[in-house]
Amino acid sequence: MQIILIRHGEAEPMRRTDAERNLTLNGLHQAQQAAAWLINHGVSLDGLFASPYYRARQTAGEIGNVLDVPVTLTDRITPDRDPREITAWLDSLDLPENSVIALVCHMPVVGLLAAYWCEGGGSTAFSLAEVMVLDMPVLAAGQGSRTGGFVPH
Repeated sequence: MQIILIRHGEAEPMRRTDAERNLTLNGLHQAQQAAAWLINHGVSLDGLFASPYYRARQTAGEIGNVLDVPVTLTDRITPDRDPREITAWLDSLDLPENSVIALVCHMPVVGLLAAYWCEGGGSTAFSLAEVMVLDMPVLAAGQGSRTGGFVPH
């Protein structure tokens, strides 16, 4: 399986709740750059999952439009989620071994996932709208390897 981790683009300052923050114009441009990188690298997604927070939904929407894939919203990848829970959820989806999926989420969970899957724990820093491609021969801690990525400018 290949998992593509993507952090949302730049968001506006805090609103009534963290979940209501929209992308700025720069954040929208970052999301478009991430989508362009994916299409230019021949990525074809079998699934595109996004946090229901507005900024993640907007980022995923740009990617979904470019790659012509629907976005599935899930509260399983909100900022406070545990990588072990996310791994168990993905495993329960019973996806084919050759699946390519993308998760559009937030810090700290995106950094925790990258470190958990590649190193077995810790955290990895992620820039806004950063794309990290992971090969996961087994969906488990420490079993992944980073095979590509992109950071918008």
